[in-house]
Amino acid sequence: MRVSDQALFTLANQRIMRARSDATTAGDQVSSGKRIEHPWDSGGDAGMAVRHQQETGRQNGIFTAASLASDELGVVDGAMDQVTTSLTRAKELAVQLANDTYNANDRAGGAAEVQQLLSAVVSQLNMRFGERYLFGGMQDAAPPFDAAGNYLGDANIRKVEIAPGVLQDASSRADVALKGAGGGVDVLQSLQRFVTALNTNDATNIRVAVQELDDGIVQVSRERSRVGAMMNVFDVASSMARQNRDAATDAQGRLEDIDIFEASTRFAATQRALEASMSAASQQFRLSLLDKL
Repeated sequence: MRVSDQALFTLANQRIMRARSDATTAGDQVSSGKRIEHPWDSGGDAGMAVRHQQETGRQNGIFTAASLASDELGVVDGAMDQVTTSLTRAKELAVQLANDTYNANDRAGGAAEVQQLLSAVVSQLNMRFGERYLFGGMQDAAPPFDAAGNYLGDANIRKVEIAPGVLQDASSRADVALKGAGGGVDVLQSLQRFVTALNTNDATNIRVAVQELDDGIVQVSRERSRVGAMMNVFDVASSMARQNRDAATDAQGRLEDIDIFEASTRFAATQRALEASMSAASQQFRLSLLDKL
């Protein structure tokens, strides 16, 4: 083959290889639905896609944690609602049995009911969510209250991320709300003293129980308000995290994904270009397509 023919053949071969590469790339994009599959496909866009992917993971983690925290606090609120119901019934009995028309037998019968209420309160405070006890602070592997109402947990508060680097309280201080740590009412001891007063027919301390139980109801209600406020924060945080996650996912998709119609059109064009290049080369050098391949 003359030198000029060799040069023409080399040029034609390069065109065919380039057309084949373009067709392969277009075909891969149609098949995968992705414009970027490797960092070298588009350096700048690939880097942005990685950052969006990382943001998606971060926001999804916040969404999951905030949603779980809200669910846990919902269980805490439900337990405290039952505790309030028990305390309200105990207060009704105290008001009733403080009246001097009731005798020792009447009050002993009332003591049995109050003891059941105390057991119900302890049961609610030993509530679990999954494998965790909710009222023991960080000591969540074992029941935080024993049968006598003694607190076995700690004074720590769990925290959950609600935005990058922002933490929110996510647990209730049962030692404050029920045991009166920091100067409040020990609700469980108040119930115990009320039981004792009823069993000993002690009218004076039965009347004292009325005020103690009323103070306890207020104290628990105050903690319920705090729990409700935390739930609201986590609900907003999970909603925002979901929106941010979806926005990051969409942004990543816009960088990586292709317009399938546009990609199919481009694929067809590259196929035609490849066929044209091979046909032109074949005719120019009078080679068959099989010989060329």
